[in-house]
Amino acid sequence: MTKRFSSRELFKLRNNIPVDILIRDHLQIPSKIRDGFFRFLCPLCNEFQTAVNPATNLARCFRCEKNFNTIDLVMVVRKYGFRDSVLYLQELPVPPHIPAGALAGIVAGIGRPIPGGR
Repeated sequence: MTKRFSSRELFKLRNNIPVDILIRDHLQIPSKIRDGFFRFLCPLCNEFQTAVNPATNLARCFRCEKNFNTIDLVMVVRKYGFRDSVLYLQELPVPPHIPAGALAGIVAGIGRPIPGGR
């Protein structure tokens, strides 16, 4: 029987593992900082016309116009299926400088008034 993953589990894997750290440290995709942006070699078209958006934790290739989340990247680079990609990401540590759930708290606060704000 195939293991199912909750939407909460998948949300955490997509948002709590910084995509730039996954690219650089775990998947070891060639990367560099250019023009103040983290760039990586697109695993599909092999171009450096890429960027990472820390606010959304997504990576994008502007040449082949593909967006990647953490699960997508593992599937493409490691050639794993969805299930094995999720299991791979579950084994990775969440970096200590990124509190687990920090992005979830920000997302949950969208549209709410800022305490002490007007």
